[in-house]
Amino acid sequence: MDAPCFTVVIASYNYGRFLRTALDSVLGQSCQDFELIVVDGGSTDGTVGILKEYAPRLAWWVSEPDRGQSDAFNKGFARARGCYFVWLNADDILLPGTLAAAKAALADGRHAWASGDFVRTTAALDVLACFRGPTDQPAWLRRPDAPITVCGPSSFFSAELFRSVGGFSPDLRYAMDIDLWLRFMARGHYPRRFAHYCWAFRMHEQSKTADQFSAYVNPRAHEIQAEVAALYDRLGYRLSWWARFLSAALKLADGSAFAAWTDTRRHRGRPLARLTCGT
Repeated sequence: MDAPCFTVVIASYNYGRFLRTALDSVLGQSCQDFELIVVDGGSTDGTVGILKEYAPRLAWWVSEPDRGQSDAFNKGFARARGCYFVWLNADDILLPGTLAAAKAALADGRHAWASGDFVRTTAALDVLACFRGPTDQPAWLRRPDAPITVCGPSSFFSAELFRSVGGFSPDLRYAMDIDLWLRFMARGHYPRRFAHYCWAFRMHEQSKTADQFSAYVNPRAHEIQAEVAALYDRLGYRLSWWARFLSAALKLADGSAFAAWTDTRRHRGRPLARLTCGT
């Protein structure tokens, strides 16, 4: 059997109220060249019943205690057959046309990693803010002290690259994605950017990282920031103010910053379904 282009792994724990929407957002993609794996941490809220219902359309699923989100993703990707990987949390949405856009961005075979744009929403999937760009990352920004412009499930990376860095660090609770990106960058890999809204990030009271940099909204904000700071020290990452300035200037020059601002103004408070994902 030929390997699918993508493996999508959904991690879940007592998010049954969101899970069906997440599953449908993947299974309803226009590009069907993927397999879907769900790793649940032993939920007690009806999640297992949903997974049994969807089982015929899943490549694999399990519901058992694990050591957290990183462990769940590693467990899922250990079963993966896809050429490229992407993950989703059970309260997230993979936006329409995302896999087709990612496949097109990776089609030339010259990139092991591609990344698109994302949207923040309320629990009810009304748009809060749109985030884009930069549209491209030129060679002069591909440096170890460059800003990280990749966010969670808007990122698609090769199975070979993921395995070469050893997957997710299981000791990290919040910053496992940042750690992964920095280890990719340390090996000389930087994402090919493509203009498409890929991921809807729900902001709700149970979310582990929603509004992570606001202690007023998320009482865990200081804990998250401490883990990120410790990770930067461990990996020796120091963001260059000059690279940060150049990245911001690039977003202004290529129009991605203005486009995100315009989309936010146009769609804030409106249902996510009205947002045009392709740009």
